[in-house]
Amino acid sequence: MKMIKFEFTCSRPVALYAHLCNQYLNHSELDITVGCIKNCYFIEAQGQIQQLEDLADAIAHDFLISVWLVDSQIILIESRLGNYQLLDNAEVRQEFCQQCFPQFGDNQSVKFGEISIPCHCCHGSTRLHDHHQQLKLTDLQLMAQQLLQSGTCDFRGKDTLSLSLNSFSNVKRPKLLICNPNTLNAQFHLKDHQVLALSSIEKPMITLRPINGHPRLTSPLYDVCFAHNRALVVICEILRQKGIDWIYFNSETDKKPMAWIQSAWSDISSIPREESAISSLDDHPEPLHDNASFNQFSVRSEKGQIYCEPYNNEDNSTSKGNAGFCALHAGNLEYKQSKNSAVIYFSEQQTGQIITQDRKQATELFFSLPSLPATGYDIYYQLEQSPQQQVVEKFKTKYPDDYLTLLDLNFSPPTDNLQSLWAIAAVILGLKSDSTSKQCLSDALISSAMQHQGSNAPRIDFPLTKGEAHRSLNWCKTIGSLISYRLADDNNTQKLAFGLQDSLADFIANWIEHLDLNLSVKSVIFAGSEFANEVLSQRLALRLGRNFPLTVNRQLDIDGNNLAIGALYLKQRR
Repeated sequence: MKMIKFEFTCSRPVALYAHLCNQYLNHSELDITVGCIKNCYFIEAQGQIQQLEDLADAIAHDFLISVWLVDSQIILIESRLGNYQLLDNAEVRQEFCQQCFPQFGDNQSVKFGEISIPCHCCHGSTRLHDHHQQLKLTDLQLMAQQLLQSGTCDFRGKDTLSLSLNSFSNVKRPKLLICNPNTLNAQFHLKDHQVLALSSIEKPMITLRPINGHPRLTSPLYDVCFAHNRALVVICEILRQKGIDWIYFNSETDKKPMAWIQSAWSDISSIPREESAISSLDDHPEPLHDNASFNQFSVRSEKGQIYCEPYNNEDNSTSKGNAGFCALHAGNLEYKQSKNSAVIYFSEQQTGQIITQDRKQATELFFSLPSLPATGYDIYYQLEQSPQQQVVEKFKTKYPDDYLTLLDLNFSPPTDNLQSLWAIAAVILGLKSDSTSKQCLSDALISSAMQHQGSNAPRIDFPLTKGEAHRSLNWCKTIGSLISYRLADDNNTQKLAFGLQDSLADFIANWIEHLDLNLSVKSVIFAGSEFANEVLSQRLALRLGRNFPLTVNRQLDIDGNNLAIGALYLKQRR
């Protein structure tokens, strides 16, 4: 007789894992106990070798990959930590698992299209949306036929989706729903962690770069996902049979793709649907406020828990100028760190900042990105009035088309972010884009940087300017430095696109090392939606990780509910 333990360590709660643990309490042949300690789900069992091997095969079959899974193992134990009590799994949202998917989702199955069939494993049929309860195969075939004939179709559910065979106009970045996963490698550059994420039980959306020279996928980057509910699974399978590899979609909710940071996934900004407990205050300092809000999130502290719910009253929301401070406090929470830390917060929607906290828990703004000019004429005017005038004039003469594109720029606010700087840089490098929006141009630069082979690149200048309260960036000199490199070598824009981001990472590492001399920095927190840019996050991790522990609070969003929760710890009157 042996006693073994199956462990699944996750970066945040996985409700389906709790549900599956509960299912195994009903195992008839083995004495099984279960438990969950700090997001590590485990099943303990004692029995004969063959019985335990059979159990291992069953668990391997049932416990599909979660996007939050960071480690799993089987260990021999002498005593139990678990018990026979059911784990809390109130938030299970998955509509299907590996048991029921082949039945309703495989066109060779006799039950193909029967999306209401029950599943003894995940009980997904009990979570069908009201609009899907009575849908039959013929209804789903009609939807697919409408899409094939008219090119568009609306799909009602928790989020109403607009489906299309062709790209939508005026979108920031195209979103694709994959119908034929087998052709994915022929369409996109894929890494192992991206394949696992797409196939995970959460079915998240991630950002991918299409293969070079693809005849139809001409945008620099795409947000890609697999079908996440039973009805969509069937529609995609019907379309796959018709030779459709993917379709475009738009959602009424602006769901963000996930970000791969420090070798694990993070939510950029989740969508609050109803009130839920999202963080325990065990071992964490007590908040300074009972409630707070930021953008779409409202949070409150009550009886050792932090509760989050949707919030839309912007008039009472935390000042957006405090976003970096909120990100610092939220990042400190998971690691029980409330002093000697720094946050690098780069966001598309808030001001990019670097903020420090000393040993007395006093916070200070060290660096803030400047608000860049919103129009091309103002961008050119400020460059022309700067010491970079000569190289700017050479650029105007040598690249007249790119100069005219620069003049045509008209950015929507905010512009105190890296996205705006990357967009200007994309024009300077002559990168092609479907439009001159910030998102499209920034994507073009990031995509170009992804294509660079190797780690060596020119060092672009990122000089600091000293203001009365904090430092900022002399962006004119940065752009002037980039122009000089392009004038010297016009044949390697990929290297320059990569070098721009690698140089920023190098400068930031130097700034943090300088701060360390006075503050003794114990941890550096990454936060903000612009860390979805894997080139920048990887280079920052490489440059900073040599000397400092790097942290990401994966229990929370990196640019969503974390800001509202961090606002609970702001040292200011509300």
